[in-house]
Amino acid sequence: MLGTPITVTARGGRVALVVLVAATAAAVPLGAVSHAAVQLPLLAVALVAFAIVLGAHRRTPFLTRKAVVVASGVLMLVAVVTPPTSSKDIWAHVMYGRIVSVHHASPYVHPPAEYPKDPTFARIAPAWHHSRSVYGPAFTAASAAGTAAAGESPLAQRLFFQLLYALAVMLALLLLWRRGADAGALAFVGLNPVIVAVVAGGHNDLLIGVAVLAAVLAAGDGRAARAGVLLAVAVLVKVVALLPLVAVVAWMVVRRGWRPGLRASVAAAVTIVVGYALAGGATALGPVRAASEFRSKASLWSFPVTWIERHVFGRTADVGALAIAAGVVLAVVAIVVVAARLGDIDPALAAGGAALVYLLGAFYVLPWYAAWALPVLALAWRSRLALLAEIQAGLLLLVYVDRPGVHGIVFHDVVGTVATHVVPVLEAAVLFRLIVVSVRRLRSTLVDDRARAVA
Repeated sequence: MLGTPITVTARGGRVALVVLVAATAAAVPLGAVSHAAVQLPLLAVALVAFAIVLGAHRRTPFLTRKAVVVASGVLMLVAVVTPPTSSKDIWAHVMYGRIVSVHHASPYVHPPAEYPKDPTFARIAPAWHHSRSVYGPAFTAASAAGTAAAGESPLAQRLFFQLLYALAVMLALLLLWRRGADAGALAFVGLNPVIVAVVAGGHNDLLIGVAVLAAVLAAGDGRAARAGVLLAVAVLVKVVALLPLVAVVAWMVVRRGWRPGLRASVAAAVTIVVGYALAGGATALGPVRAASEFRSKASLWSFPVTWIERHVFGRTADVGALAIAAGVVLAVVAIVVVAARLGDIDPALAAGGAALVYLLGAFYVLPWYAAWALPVLALAWRSRLALLAEIQAGLLLLVYVDRPGVHGIVFHDVVGTVATHVVPVLEAAVLFRLIVVSVRRLRSTLVDDRARAVA
């Protein structure tokens, strides 16, 4: 694992690096359901090789930043030239952008089904035909600009988004490099099979991750207003970025004083309010509220909610009350996790910890959501928290190889059972471990504070 000593020589690490790049590059184009049985073992090999590379580098540094950037560039190229087959989200991004740029309407009011003659409509997953956009105004604006430039070409449309996400990865590497981060930190992002899969799948979550990373670096440099604006941009992509925003502001108040915290808060609030006002105000938040009760198969809550439905209600039930209860629980846990890291030298673990709590305990979590936390956790890639985030991300990446349409009863049953019954248990264990570690840190901090007060 990434956070445990791995007795591997530098030579073994180099061999693992070759295996990592080769396995990842081979797995990425196999997103079609017909290749699931081949893609899963390749991804497993890539993830193991990734752990060996970082473990070997931690023991005896052998990676160079230039080598990591070059290898990352190769993987980004493979990810971009590969048409997304494991997910159709990218075509929803295109359609929402075209609703603005071509149909001159709001994707927060008008779902794709209102434009059945648009050529992109046929490429969207049927489940989202009647869904209005859950993405924030900043991403909608970028989507509109991109689809306006791409015109009617499906190739140009998908390349715009995949290139955008690949550039987000390279920007993260640039930010880490300029900060003086070591090659291990760059590899944690650029060579991570999960990150490569996010780009290949055409998911916008990397935009949140790089914005949070940039904000954390700005906050560490004392640039409060810049940090606030960057965090607001992340929120204007997806509202879930409110979690790291609150964490970073809290860190600034504790470490820098209330004035920087206030400046960051005001800058963020103004940016968010203006962004949503331009997008239609509360109307733009309506689809987010409607999607708040979705739940995914590998969610911590998937099995408990299913059991309650079967044994208490005897049918599929309205889980609104359960979703609210889960949200309250997660909020309390997030407060504990973030509070335990407010004394750190930078807010990387506070921001990453806030996002990780959501990833572990939310009703609806997908593999690409890990991109919210992994870039900023690269600043502390040796930490236990980064290890936990990578474990959860790797597990979801593997189990979501099994999707509707996958053939092979044994494959489907085994992977499906692991997704719905094993992964949630592991997520609960990781979340419990995170809580225990955080409580211990808080107690240690309180003891130290009392000792200083007595002295």
